[in-house]
Amino acid sequence: MKLEIKPLHFFVNGEEIIDAKPDPTESLIDYLRRKLQLTGTKLGCGEGGCGSCTVTVSSYEEKENTFVHRSVNACLAPVCSLDGKHVVTIEALGSAKNPHPIQEALATSHGSQCGFCTPGIIMSAYSLSLNNDGAIKDEVNASLDGNLCRCTGYRPIVEGFTKLLESAPKICSKSGNCENEGRCKDDHACDDIEDVVSKARSIWPQSSKTKVPELLRSKHEADKWPKSYMFSSAVKSTNAESGVKWAHPGSLSELLQIMDEYPSAKIVNGNTELGIEVRFKQLRSSVWIYASDLPELKRVEVKADGVSVGAGVTLTSLQHELKKVVSSIEEYASRGILAILDNLKYFAGTQIRNVAVLGGNIITASPISDLNPIWVALDVVAVVQSLKYGIRRIPMKDFFVGYRKTALQTSEVLISIFIPFTKQHEFAKAYKQAKRREDDIAIVNAAFRLTVDPSTLLISYASLVFGGMAPTTMRANSASDFLIGKRLSATLVNEVSEVLMKDMPMSFSTPGGQVEYRKALSISFFSKFVLFIQSQLSETSVAREERSAIEDIVRPPVTAAQTYQEPQDGSIVGQSVIHLSAMKQVTGEAQYLDDIPSYGSELHAAFVMSSQAHAKILLVDPSEALKVVGVKGYISAKDIPSWKEDLSVEDPHNPNIIGPTFRDEEVFATKEVVFVGQPIGLIVADSPATAQLASKLVQVKYEPLIPVLTIEDAIKAGSFFPYTKVLRSGAFAVGPEIISEQEAADVPLSAATRHVEGEMRIAGQEHFYLETNASLVVPKGEDDEYEVFASTQNPTETQHLVSHVLGVPANRIVCRVKRLGGGFGGKETRSCFLSCAVAVAAHKLKKPVRYALSREEDMILSGTRHPFLGKYRVGFTEEGRLVSLELELFANGGFSMDLSLAVVERAMSHSDNVYKIPHVSILGRVCKTNLATNTAFRGFGGPQGMMVAEAWINHVADSLERSVDEIRMLNFYKLNQLTHYRQPLDDLHFERVWSEVMTTSDFLTRKAAVEQYNRLNKFKKRGIIAMPTKFGIAFTFRTFNQAGALVHVYASDGSVLVTHGGTEMGQGLHTKMIQIAAAALGVPISKVHLSETSTATVPNTSPTAASISSDINGMAVKFACEEIASRLAPYRERNPEASWESIVKMAYLDRVNLSANGFYRVPDLTYDWTTNQGRMFSYFTYGAACTEVEIDTLTGDHVVLRTDIVMDIGTSINPAIDIGQIEGAFAQGQGWCTIEQPLISPNSGVVLTRGPGAYKIPGFRDVPADFRVNIVKGSRNIRAVHSSKAVGEPPLFLGASVFWAVKDAIKSARHDNGLKDWFKLDCPATSERIRIACGDWITKVVRTDPIGDEKPWSCES
Repeated sequence: MKLEIKPLHFFVNGEEIIDAKPDPTESLIDYLRRKLQLTGTKLGCGEGGCGSCTVTVSSYEEKENTFVHRSVNACLAPVCSLDGKHVVTIEALGSAKNPHPIQEALATSHGSQCGFCTPGIIMSAYSLSLNNDGAIKDEVNASLDGNLCRCTGYRPIVEGFTKLLESAPKICSKSGNCENEGRCKDDHACDDIEDVVSKARSIWPQSSKTKVPELLRSKHEADKWPKSYMFSSAVKSTNAESGVKWAHPGSLSELLQIMDEYPSAKIVNGNTELGIEVRFKQLRSSVWIYASDLPELKRVEVKADGVSVGAGVTLTSLQHELKKVVSSIEEYASRGILAILDNLKYFAGTQIRNVAVLGGNIITASPISDLNPIWVALDVVAVVQSLKYGIRRIPMKDFFVGYRKTALQTSEVLISIFIPFTKQHEFAKAYKQAKRREDDIAIVNAAFRLTVDPSTLLISYASLVFGGMAPTTMRANSASDFLIGKRLSATLVNEVSEVLMKDMPMSFSTPGGQVEYRKALSISFFSKFVLFIQSQLSETSVAREERSAIEDIVRPPVTAAQTYQEPQDGSIVGQSVIHLSAMKQVTGEAQYLDDIPSYGSELHAAFVMSSQAHAKILLVDPSEALKVVGVKGYISAKDIPSWKEDLSVEDPHNPNIIGPTFRDEEVFATKEVVFVGQPIGLIVADSPATAQLASKLVQVKYEPLIPVLTIEDAIKAGSFFPYTKVLRSGAFAVGPEIISEQEAADVPLSAATRHVEGEMRIAGQEHFYLETNASLVVPKGEDDEYEVFASTQNPTETQHLVSHVLGVPANRIVCRVKRLGGGFGGKETRSCFLSCAVAVAAHKLKKPVRYALSREEDMILSGTRHPFLGKYRVGFTEEGRLVSLELELFANGGFSMDLSLAVVERAMSHSDNVYKIPHVSILGRVCKTNLATNTAFRGFGGPQGMMVAEAWINHVADSLERSVDEIRMLNFYKLNQLTHYRQPLDDLHFERVWSEVMTTSDFLTRKAAVEQYNRLNKFKKRGIIAMPTKFGIAFTFRTFNQAGALVHVYASDGSVLVTHGGTEMGQGLHTKMIQIAAAALGVPISKVHLSETSTATVPNTSPTAASISSDINGMAVKFACEEIASRLAPYRERNPEASWESIVKMAYLDRVNLSANGFYRVPDLTYDWTTNQGRMFSYFTYGAACTEVEIDTLTGDHVVLRTDIVMDIGTSINPAIDIGQIEGAFAQGQGWCTIEQPLISPNSGVVLTRGPGAYKIPGFRDVPADFRVNIVKGSRNIRAVHSSKAVGEPPLFLGASVFWAVKDAIKSARHDNGLKDWFKLDCPATSERIRIACGDWITKVVRTDPIGDEKPWSCES
């Protein structure tokens, strides 16, 4: 059929947008950022998994005859889908000078650190405020389940929004009141924020930018039925072979006609699946059909025997409609509906549910769909239609015919499904288990329906259906048939388990991995179901201790407390000043690298990356890529100035070889690739999309070589970097390490009458900063000058390496950093490599070149926290006093050295945690593997060393059958004792920290309560642990312990400009520097400004890392300001009443220098690894945490009930910022040791976890429900600025208290199952490991061993 071609017509922030030739393949976020220059909306992942791109979309609903307002992922929404709608972005709400109350609430609650995720979070909360009807705390958490934050730990975000919304009366702008909690009972058209609002001030700000435009409203009111039209791209689309058509049918009949004409067309609704396939899998289709506006597909009809639901009903609407159905029917009839609702509440995030439609989820035929098993189990019928076949009804049990395949014929469309009500004596339930409870795809899901005679307990019908157990949604036919005629009893699960395993045969290498766990879940879910039915039939039929299996783990209501001390003398240092950029971040005004306005001639780059883990390069052919319209060139090593093919990789003058410490990496691979994703070249084009498309067309031929991938592979192959570190003390010391015979004699080795041996495997961790690595290199056009804008923690290293690659002096390269959207160590060195590659392109093409890595590219290229393997042997006395530690540490370094040696050194130095060990021998080695090089990550090896320490201290306690708390306290360091690297602990306050955490957490009382709970519950167990930490503060590379600063005072108005060597990445460094400067100069902070970090103002900067940036840069700023203050002192003495501005003017007129530089180096750092003598660290930051968790022993699910943290951080420069660092570090540490698990293919070396879909960081409802932080009062530190202490990294390891609390809970489950021996639990404690470690009879049934050399589908590196 012929559709009218019309322009795209929609509104953004109240402004009308008319685009005559829209690109159907363009996403809303690209349109907003590139075409409309609205850069407040951020691109974090491109797959709808992080929420950074959230906007509010107001669309007309024909059924409601009004506009509805929903949060939407702009990265997935095609811009063409916005026709006839109104988009509100962060820019519309308010400005830094006049913020919206929601923006102000987040800023003043200290809920924005790096700020990259903040606009998306604000927009989710804003969308909630448009629809809020009461349950504030629950709704705040629920509305944000599609948003991630890597910095804050979430507490201040929820707290800020909750306080704002709870304090706001509901006021109707029409009548002046609201009698129904925001739901208008009058005839008012309450359809936008101006009609029904939650108010924080006297009234929400009225804004033409946020209201639905009158033109749009009147258009829909005049003609409510959707129109028929088509968009057709004007030129060849960058994402398809030819132009793409976007069809918008106005009716179901038109949809069927279009499908008949274009049978291969793709139907788009929410685009939550197709959008990912387009962006990441280069899906091609010449025709897209947008069906989301069709009323015929949105109908929900309740009938006598069930519910008919249109295929176009969104999941949010489905939830709403089904809840109404449940309230209107008999209880027994609603059981199937309740099963659907149970899984819907954990289905994706709010933004996805708002646009994803029922039909789309069914048609994708995902084997892990949360809903498809329910449709099959409930005997749901699908209604499909086409012009050729008419209307057909297909039972859902026959609908899924293979992997991602359905029973639909060509051109058929799913119209609706019919969900029958459950009958009397029918029981239905659905289950799901994922890595993370909210917003995560299932590992396994299941839906069960049984008909049970309540008098005889005989089963007359059974349907057991699973997802995640086969290539498609599958009904366990044999098990279902087996159950018929059986009696519902306690032994039924055991009886059916063997049959169930035959229904779902899975080998050791089955795709998806986690084979034993998936099998265990299938049995465990059915076990829960049986107990559920028994409890429904008779409250007394389920034993008290087994009832805990019936309900999911419930996270308690959120609560929190922070205890700290602020100065009473009014000093600005020590006050909780809000983050310097907070107001800019909450309003979208804060500029990140990819927000920098485009240069007129700017080009964009994309890597050509290796597909092999280890191979020789035989041929690189970019010819096909160079044919793509818009491509400007292919860049390789040949384009590096001074590079020659005969240069050796060992040649220090080879400009293609770079590295932070050891130059052992190629900018562009030349003869050999050594990991999957290694850059071979760059495609440069006129747009990011064109560059990405063309980069996939470059042909590379390889000769494969055998890769080494894991630590175990490396040990077996002897693949190590040629640097072995040894740390020995006491009787183990040899040669120059021996300083005193007395050291070995005080507690002789022979005192150890008992020994334990074991090992601890610790996985890596993705940095997952929300802003990916990005670089923009601008040739200045003369004298070989280049300006490098980089998202880096290390401007000087960037400058030096770009200088080396381009062959120009460093004084011609200026590196500028405004702010980072998170770093965590991942941008300390790895960012430099991106800048070098982009610089080569800018040099060759003589134009600015920009490259912001996609999330997938970043996770493939940038490496992770180092995976570790620790093998220990510990000697101790019968009393439990430690005598000796022999430890081998192996770190997976990846393909190059990077910072791995320093990471291993810190792991070795922290392998004591807080425990005195007289005799220590530690060997540290870096494994060389064919993976992306692993790099710095918050803690820098310290957490891995301490994790091994906690393993052996727990092992010692377990072997003695004593409380680990007793063994800890027996071995705590005492004042002035020497560490194993012989540094005296001369400022030790740890016992006070420990005492406070034990008291404030009420540890002993709660431990007794946990033990009582565990006695009463079989399938849910609790664990509680108190755990310490000690973190050394200094760069172990002595040279980096220095910093410079430059301070200017301007005579015209007395304003102050501060620059220093540190970069701002959310940790509040710039804010603290302004507080220090204001205090030193005696001016209000409003007088002080800090713009950016630049190598042109402060040279030779150290990386912003090691938690020491506030110490060294703060001292440098303080010294510079004090120098200026000393010059102004005579004028202040002579004019005590004069204003600051007058004093400055007087000094200027007297020709006094109003500029000063400051410099500071940390004193007394003298450690020598050869002799194991000298001072390694400037000082130590101490902390302790008490954490209580609850686990589900049948699924491995867990929830963190409460955490109490006590930190000694000296005298805080800014308590609110420091508490934010503590909470954020804890959440990151919690993720590292529980749900974050980087996985690779053991066969190919491909990174499997390369986006939020597969890699899970903690979300809003993963952090402790009760989160308490206490900063020790009255503590001082003479070795840092203003008596403060470093706080960025030290608290991270306290997140591991979750791991040890989980293990404590597992221990109780194992005890119930007759297992009382020490058991090994590797890190992270994923749901899989928790479940299998519980060691019940099910784990024996599901045992699956490899056959021959069979490898698992995935593994840790």
